[in-house]
Amino acid sequence: MRKDRKIRILLAKAGPDTHVRGISILMSRLRDAGMETIYTGLYQSPETIVNAAVQEDVDFIFLSSHLGRHLALAQDIMALLKKKGVEKRIALAVGGVIPKRDFATLKELGVAGAFQPHTLVNIVIDFVNNYVVKADKKAG
Repeated sequence: MRKDRKIRILLAKAGPDTHVRGISILMSRLRDAGMETIYTGLYQSPETIVNAAVQEDVDFIFLSSHLGRHLALAQDIMALLKKKGVEKRIALAVGGVIPKRDFATLKELGVAGAFQPHTLVNIVIDFVNNYVVKADKKAG
């Protein structure tokens, strides 16, 4: 995370998940809040998501998952972030159909945040801003 520029967020959909309403609304509202957003498009793999995140020098990956694959996808993405040595620079958040019972497992995997359907976008924006402030304090 860096204080000297806008927060950059990569929004991603993995596999055959084509539910885009939530991610489209989130992308627009994050931009309205002054953040830069990059959308990978549909049918991405964990590898293409992480490669895009590194190439775009983002602070966050927001993974939208509606098919029940959020745990496996988060595990794969976190492993790839660690393999590339960027897990402390790029945070992962997961949103969509995420059962509350999976929140602890996601946290154990290193996921920074998890959000269920109908979470108010302001809650997500506050989460991002607070996360960046905490990360900046740790770094500097």
